[in-house]
This record gives sequence, C-alpha cells and structure tokens, in this order.
Amino acid sequence: EQGMSGFRALCDKYVAELSKNISSVGEVATLLEQTIGSDQEKKTCLDVAFRKALLNKVLATDQVVRSYIELSFESSQAGYCSTSTPYYVLADVFDCLTLDRCQEIFSYVEEKSALFASEAPANRNVVLRLCNDLIRRCSKSINTLFCGRIQIMLAKIFPISERSGLNLQSQFNLENITEYNTASDNSDTPMDTDCKEVTFLFYQTLWSIQDYFRNPNQISNDAHWKKMEDTVNEICRIFENYKHEGSCPVSNEEAYFAKFLTSERLLTLQISDSNFRRHILVQILTLFQYLTGDVKFKPNKLVLSEPRKFWIRDTTNKIYSILSDTPPEGDKFVQHIKSILKYEEKWSKWKNEGCPALSKSPDKTLQAKQKNLKRSVKAMDLSSDKFDLGNQTLSDLWNICPDNLAACQDSNRKFTPETFKFFEDAIEQLEPDSGVEKEYYLTNETAFVWRSLRLLARQSVPYFQHIQNTKNLTLTDNLQNIIMLIGKEYKKENGME
Repeated sequence: EQGMSGFRALCDKYVAELSKNISSVGEVATLLEQTIGSDQEKKTCLDVAFRKALLNKVLATDQVVRSYIELSFESSQAGYCSTSTPYYVLADVFDCLTLDRCQEIFSYVEEKSALFASEAPANRNVVLRLCNDLIRRCSKSINTLFCGRIQIMLAKIFPISERSGLNLQSQFNLENITEYNTASDNSDTPMDTDCKEVTFLFYQTLWSIQDYFRNPNQISNDAHWKKMEDTVNEICRIFENYKHEGSCPVSNEEAYFAKFLTSERLLTLQISDSNFRRHILVQILTLFQYLTGDVKFKPNKLVLSEPRKFWIRDTTNKIYSILSDTPPEGDKFVQHIKSILKYEEKWSKWKNEGCPALSKSPDKTLQAKQKNLKRSVKAMDLSSDKFDLGNQTLSDLWNICPDNLAACQDSNRKFTPETFKFFEDAIEQLEPDSGVEKEYYLTNETAFVWRSLRLLARQSVPYFQHIQNTKNLTLTDNLQNIIMLIGKEYKKENGME
C-alpha cells in the first residue's frame, strides 16, 4: 500500500508539472533528476502522467495541443517514457476533440507520416485504429475531404500490400442501399414540359440501376440481366435525346457531392447537370468492366455469352459518345476515364495473383552480362600470412584477423537479441490496459512466432518446454502465456511489482 501511494503521489506530481510548467524535453529531464526512485518507476509514472495531464491541455488552443503531443514524442525519443506513450496520447487527443478540431490537429499527424511508417507495428496499429475511428465519425457526404486525407495518410504509413487494407475476396458493400420513391402512381405523367419522355417511370428506372452497382453478382440471374439491360438502354436513350446543350465554365473550385439526392422533383434538373450524367454513366462503365474482366472471386455463374459481350461493347461505345458530347471538355474527360479503367485492370490482375509485394525484378540482360564476365586469377603466395583475393576491399576484410575461427567466435558477431528486449512490444500488447485489439497482436504473425520459438529454444529452454506441458492449447495461446510469464519475471527481478 505504501508503494502504491508513493506511485500515485509521484504521478500526481508529474501531472501537475506537465499541466502547468513543463514545455520542453530538457525540463522533463530536470524533473526526473529531481525525483527519487528507479529509472523504470519514473518512466512508468511519466507514461501515466502524460495521458492524465492531457485532460488539462485538450481544451486549450490547437497550438498548445500540438506542442504537448510533440513533447511526448521528444520524451519518448529521449527514453524518458515508453515508445507507445505518445501514440496513446495522440489517440486520446482525437477521442476528446470535436470533429472540426480533429481536422485541424490532423495536420500534425500528416507531418509525422514518415516517422509513423518506420515505427514498430504495435505503434502503427494505434495510428490505424485512430484513423479508423475518425472515419467512422465522419459523414460520407459532408466530410469527404477529411476522409480522403485520412486515407492518404494511411497509404503513406502502410505499404500498398498491407493485408488489412485490401479487399482480397472482392466483397461488395451490400449495405449501401439507395432509397427512392417506388410508388406506382402517375407513372406515365411527364415531369418536364420540354421532354415528354422524362416521366415518373423513368425516374424509377434511373435509380433502380443503383441496386446492380451495389451487388453486380445478382446479374447472373437471367431475369436480373434482362432488367439491367433494359434499364441501361433506356438511360442511354433518354440521355441521347435530352442532350445537355448549355456551356459550363471550367472551375477548379467546383463543388463535389459523393451522393445525389433521389427526389423525383429534382430529376429534370439532374438530367441537365453534367456531373450527374457523368456520375451515372461512369458507374455503368465500371459495372461493365467488372462483368467482362477477369476477377478471381467472381461467381462461376456470371459468365457472359457472346451476344451479351457484344451488347456490352456496343453500349460502352455509345456511353463514350454521350460523355464526349457532355460539356465541359467531354473528349478530355473520356480519355481520363479510359486511362483509369485501364489501370483498374492492372489492379484486378494484381489482386488475382494474391497481392504480391510490389518490387522491380532484376534486369535479366544485366545479370547475364555479369555472369559471363571473366577475370584473371592471381596465384596466391601460401607462405605469406596475408592473402590477395583479387579485390582490395575483400582482401582487407579477409586479412583483418589471421585466425578465422577466432573471428567467428568474436563477441561482436553475436546477433541473438536478449529475451526481454525481443518480447518487449509483445508484452506491452498483452497488458490488460494496453488497448490493443487481439487481431493486431504480434503473436498472430507467423514470422514472429517462428522467431520466438527459435529464441526460446536457444536461450530459454524451460519456457520452450512449457509448450509441451500444455498440449491442449494452440501454439499462439502457449506463446502468449510464455510472453506474459517472461514479463512478470522481469518485473519481479527489477523490483517493478
């Protein structure tokens, strides 16, 4: 109890100083020097204090909050607190702030993208959860730009082949349902005096195609295919007859909407809108590319016959013609869409191959030339203590130590890490209050489990034998139990309990 009360008193002292006076890492060092206790106790107290003192800073100006986050990172880099502490502080900041202030503070996260990309997976996973929480809080129609900034940020931190960001099985978002008026009254009544064909029936036809964009696999049914074909033909016919003839000025600050309203009263205005026409027609082109493309997880039933393939090619040319006639800069817009769809085919091929790592293959011609190179070999003088290997750098390396066996046994060549240092990040993840979700544990990575078992077999045989004594558990559960046991013994040996 005395130890716990002393820990709380030390934490309260650090919280008070961080809330008021301390603004640089030098002052943090001075505070730690003036405190009695082991380095580990000070480090643990400072971890807790940084997160508690945040409550006194979060209502201040954005500059004050940014400076406080930067102080936590500098303290971590100096070794005064844990490496994960600034990331939890960063996550706590975004949990406490409104969405408007989050957009302002997020610029700090964008500035730190290079640092986050080089950090340990556990710390990067904290940033991943932070970004996912922000996306869930955002409105898809109002906070579109902020969602884009978050996605770009994640793309900078994680490699493009990161499994957590890939839709490997080509699953569709079936919850994205477009609601519109499905009443059957006045279906033949014209909705525009200038175009008698724009009726309420066409309104329902236009918005019904969104269901096929949401779930293209249902087109494998012949009835759905017939309905989709008739719907696309009707849309193309109305768009051709009801052409957009106005001249639209090109603006770099043009408003963009992720979703359009589906009220029947807006239909005549929407048909006259270039953005709306492009929105519908490009969606149809994307659907066609999925139907005709090679997608690994596409249902076997969704195989097109030759007449259907011909109809898709003919309709695609018709859509490109309508887009070319749609101002502003219709021809330029068509070229951009063709280029985007062409690159989309490459991404589909990459996903069909299991998303291999994107790396350039070596030049085969250069390899062949290097293989055929011939060099003259000098005769070695075996009576001399030094050897000439034909290359000055190799000769210098070879002759550093006359005794090769002694060089191999040198202590500087021991690269096996210490047991606790190797498992330090995993121990932090398994702590009950770490906040790390189970799916992001290091113990779920095959490479980490393999390296862990090799290390335990080499340095900690008793722990390795523990696996054989608990055969009912999985290998991952056994390894987690061993890691927690290592952490407890380390804390006990260093007086941290």
